[in-house]
Amino acid sequence: MLSQPHLDKRFSERAGYFPISGEHLYTVLHEVEDPVGRVLLVGPFASERHKSYIPWVRWARYLADRQIEVLRYDYRGIGESTGVFEQMTFDDWMEDVRELSNWLRKRSPDVPLVLHGLELGALLAGRTFNDGVGDALLLWSPPLNANQALRRTLLRWVGLEQIFQCPDERKPASQHIRQLEMGDNLDVEGYCWSPDLWRSSFAIEMPESIVDGDIATAVYKRPVEIVTLGREASPLVKGGSVGYDEAKDFTWLFDANFGWIASALAVYGGH
Repeated sequence: MLSQPHLDKRFSERAGYFPISGEHLYTVLHEVEDPVGRVLLVGPFASERHKSYIPWVRWARYLADRQIEVLRYDYRGIGESTGVFEQMTFDDWMEDVRELSNWLRKRSPDVPLVLHGLELGALLAGRTFNDGVGDALLLWSPPLNANQALRRTLLRWVGLEQIFQCPDERKPASQHIRQLEMGDNLDVEGYCWSPDLWRSSFAIEMPESIVDGDIATAVYKRPVEIVTLGREASPLVKGGSVGYDEAKDFTWLFDANFGWIASALAVYGGH
């Protein structure tokens, strides 16, 4: 059961820890009385969690203000959750999604559940949805596979690192990739990437049926929406300066995606 050590009455937010396989996931439940729907937010990977944190929280609060209950969390080994990052696998993070989905569903089984993922989280949400979990699926900038997500993070990290290095100290991304392929760990923005993590990322792919929202909706007979976010959506997605972007107004994005969620769940009269 989800523990509830803190209650923010102003925002009806409950922070807690969810036990799973000997570790604990840090969770925040944006609790709503008599919700018309529930959303599990499956966030981005490792260091991207920090960059996207503010708009991700604002999105959760935006939905909660509209009678949609939201659960957001940190993966095992990331953020406020317990666990050693370099000992975690994609299977562990898939289990995080499944177990939290089940917990959220059990709060009231008759309330529709939406899985909503961002970048690597979109990949994990899509694979979980493919396994029969959830009533609807909303994906923001999903990669085709986990390696694509890792490469994007690596390339951005290399680019930022090179800004502060002398020309003779700079290493191209290919050299860092070679380091992983040769069996050495690589520290990327405070997270230790293991060779096993890199190798396994090639096999974690988005199901072929989830490449187009309309096609996926027809296949699963459950609503699916896939949104590709541009640079204007940074820092939710990679690109731009975090210091500049973090206070941006995302109403344009939230309004459009809330409209889709409401329509998918047949709430608010199909608004």
